[in-house]
Amino acid sequence: MGFTTVEEVQASLAQFLSKPTTIAGVYVESSKKKISFLEAAEKGFLAKTYAIEFLEAQAATGSITDLATGKTYSVLDALERGILEADLKDKLMDAEKAVSGYIHGGKKLSVFQAMEERILDRYKGKKILEVQIATGGVINPDIGVRVPANIAFDQDLLNQATLKSLYDPISNHRSFHNPYTGQKAYYSEVLKSCLYDTDGGVYLFPIGDRHLSSISPRSSHRVSVVSSSRGVEMSAYEAYKGKRIDKRTYLFLSQQDSEWQEKSTVDVNGSPLHIISDLNSGRQLCLEAAVSQRFLETTELESYRKGLLSIYELADLIFSRMVVVEDVNSPIAGLWDVTQRKRLSVLQALQQSLIDRVTALRLLEAQACTGGICDPSSGEKATVTEGLRRGLLDESFTHQLQQFEQAYHGIIQPKTAKTLSVAQAVQENFFPKDVGLRCLEFQLLTGGLINPETHDRVSLEEVIQSCLVDKGTATVLKDEKSYTKSLTCPKTKRKISFKEALERSVYDCHTGLRLLEAAKAHGVGAKSTFQYIWAYNQL
Repeated sequence: MGFTTVEEVQASLAQFLSKPTTIAGVYVESSKKKISFLEAAEKGFLAKTYAIEFLEAQAATGSITDLATGKTYSVLDALERGILEADLKDKLMDAEKAVSGYIHGGKKLSVFQAMEERILDRYKGKKILEVQIATGGVINPDIGVRVPANIAFDQDLLNQATLKSLYDPISNHRSFHNPYTGQKAYYSEVLKSCLYDTDGGVYLFPIGDRHLSSISPRSSHRVSVVSSSRGVEMSAYEAYKGKRIDKRTYLFLSQQDSEWQEKSTVDVNGSPLHIISDLNSGRQLCLEAAVSQRFLETTELESYRKGLLSIYELADLIFSRMVVVEDVNSPIAGLWDVTQRKRLSVLQALQQSLIDRVTALRLLEAQACTGGICDPSSGEKATVTEGLRRGLLDESFTHQLQQFEQAYHGIIQPKTAKTLSVAQAVQENFFPKDVGLRCLEFQLLTGGLINPETHDRVSLEEVIQSCLVDKGTATVLKDEKSYTKSLTCPKTKRKISFKEALERSVYDCHTGLRLLEAAKAHGVGAKSTFQYIWAYNQL
């Protein structure tokens, strides 16, 4: 009827008709070369059982990959070309039925239909469906084409209950292994750690001590794309702007790293704001601020509003133009969850049991007396009252932090109405000494004592010369051994001082503020994996 172009139809069908995104092999970080799963097992990079798991996943999507060319083959063709070992034939041919169909009662059945007819074990069937959905869609064996979930429902290739159960750890256990750690994972979770190799257009799992695929607060983008023939490594956005990958591949890789969403809100004056937030990493950007700071052009924002620019490209565009400077006076602004790879506010970390309440209170006290309650998602600082409104504090913290906020803005002397610094207020008995000492310690360790009128930092030596602290207080502040170990390290769970916490913190490339790494106590992965890691480290 002329309402849709041929190009638009082709683009919408591309993800279902193009080469599947199954993991084709391993990228060895030290040599910057790619090798097959079987070769990786032979060289001791991973257990052979893990290699077979990923070959079965390839077979279940009809894509046994030849890493030399990037071409995909059926199991029989791959055996003929020497890509596979002969003793894997039966296991992989059985997995390939997920593509060709399960013959039963004179009919060709899909994975889901075979599960319903009980000729395919439900656990095994769910494992296959999870792989197919993670790599492009459920396969219809009658026509050999992938279809999205909503169409799969209509074609009796899936139902809602099965789809919901695929990522339920009780009804569908994680059945793959992270090749490097040995920890159990869903296929989609392993895929998120993979790199796209432009040579052959395949996805590879990186193995090595450089942790290329890891997202950290130090780097705004992880390495997502490599050229194994040239030894070049880059982010998905760099590869896309350099025309090394197409937009579809860029968006697929971006969606593995992040999950951007937009929401509308208002500022304190009631003016509308549009915030985009990455649910994965905890990053947040204000579009109005990006435009005012010239990180984003008005025409680019209009292109995004018209749907010509994806939210992922919009975020990358802004990040590519931002210049973030490390704030050397930063207190610990929040936590970095090393498991979720996500920024968390102090309150969020407490709510998720990554830190205890005393540690949370000490970190918030340091924030309040050095400039405001920190929002690690955006880098903004708020007053205690505003922090409560924005969900950075609860009511109990709000009450406990009032005096620490006074330490930053100054304590008013009742008789003269003069603004006093913490040191002066403690000396004149207008401020509790224990609270005052903590404020002085926090300020000193983050760059110097704060002048409440100018908010400039002043060294301890200058304060002593000005007689703003007595000799006893000065002696205590100079003696690092006197610093109380009142915090519990959110990673090691050992008692530490605020100074030690600062030393363990890392600067966040997104905000320039300090984050403290945190992790819940948990068991290690499969013990047998350690021998493979040891073998790798010896090479």
